[in-house]
Amino acid sequence: MNARWLLPATWVCSALVGCSIGRPIPEATQYVVEPPLEARAPSEPRSAEAVRMGNVHVAASYAGSALVYRLGEVRYASDPYHVFEADPGAMLGSSMAEWLDKSGPFRTVAQPGSAQPGAAVLEATVTELYGDFRPGRPPAAVMAVQFTLIDEASACPKVVYEHTIGRRITLKRPLPDVLVRGYGVALGEILSQLTREISSAARSHFGVSPSLCMSR
Repeated sequence: MNARWLLPATWVCSALVGCSIGRPIPEATQYVVEPPLEARAPSEPRSAEAVRMGNVHVAASYAGSALVYRLGEVRYASDPYHVFEADPGAMLGSSMAEWLDKSGPFRTVAQPGSAQPGAAVLEATVTELYGDFRPGRPPAAVMAVQFTLIDEASACPKVVYEHTIGRRITLKRPLPDVLVRGYGVALGEILSQLTREISSAARSHFGVSPSLCMSR
């Protein structure tokens, strides 16, 4: 087996050793996920609607600040010495809102937690967020997000768009900094696809007065 595939397991073991009595606890390295600027989708024709980005939820398995590695078919490990700089949901929500505010089809997209009113809210749940470092296969950054756009302008909230978009980005090496850069690429591709799809859904929905309430 190529020794480089053993790196993630080595990090985890090193973390446990570092916690031994009498040894100093090393400071965790912090990371921020940022989509590359060159991947930003071209600006779409904008509608008059303002949208609010909801708080982004992250599946429990990946909700902590520590990076998560998949080391086997059912074996995962978190790395307490390589962590996100902020809560992953808040960090990703901020990036999503900024991307859509600059490149999306709406007049404005407010940050999560903003009091700014909007005709719709975009909810997001991160269902996958890990480094796939299983032996015998190329390392990869895995990210998947379920998006739901809800029209809240009327008394009957309506789901305008709902789709899960995922990416698997092959990495050159199974290292934490390489993994986080892979997350950035994955997020950029996911948001580019979201922008295209949500633009079409928004154009076909907003401006049409619904006659029936659609249950969520």
